[in-house]
Amino acid sequence: MRYRSAAGRETVQEPDMLRGVALEERSPLTEPRAYRGRISIVTAWFCATNGRRVWCNSAIQMDAAMLLDFDPDIECFQSGVAELRWEEGGRSGAVRPAFFARTRGGQRLAIVHPPTARTAVAEEQVVREAAKAAGWHIRPLQVPQGVLRSSLRCVAHFRAAEFAPDSDARKALLKKFATPQPLQAGAAASGLGLQATGHAWHLLWMGELTCDWTKPLLPTSLVWASSTKSARQVDR
Repeated sequence: MRYRSAAGRETVQEPDMLRGVALEERSPLTEPRAYRGRISIVTAWFCATNGRRVWCNSAIQMDAAMLLDFDPDIECFQSGVAELRWEEGGRSGAVRPAFFARTRGGQRLAIVHPPTARTAVAEEQVVREAAKAAGWHIRPLQVPQGVLRSSLRCVAHFRAAEFAPDSDARKALLKKFATPQPLQAGAAASGLGLQATGHAWHLLWMGELTCDWTKPLLPTSLVWASSTKSARQVDR
């Protein structure tokens, strides 16, 4: 398995030597580069969860990063940090999980792309064996679709700390939204001035306010204070 050491040097080890290694905190093996004729886009997701830039090879992977960043159970994640090489029956290949992540409970995840049809069996086997040796839990890549994707993209614009309300503003907004209110109108009626709407959107990102995630999220959508942070969990 190929990855970078804590000092940033490229290293090759058997998977069992990576048990307990925080791959989710390591630097990517390579950063994707744009080139003439490339079909997918190259972009980076700024992760509000841990303040790091997460490189993505496509819009699909960036949407998956957005969903991970929104998940309250995820403490840290990074893309492109390790590569598994395999050989079988004269064939060979490499598998690079989309992300490695750590939950707040300390569980380490290898989040994998769907295998290609030609090498699906070999890829799935090598990932299973490596995960067992290294102590990872395998999770398939989850990508938000349709209404949920559009709504999360809107909320994600307000994920940065600059939109976070101070303690008094937070209490005022949660009090105002103790009963369902239209998002923009409720924020405007909070008495907090021009920043109130941005604060309200940020609280939606944080899960302290919630809404019906099965419907398009608009400034007129009903929003209310959630009783627990679990409101940040949405159907995918």
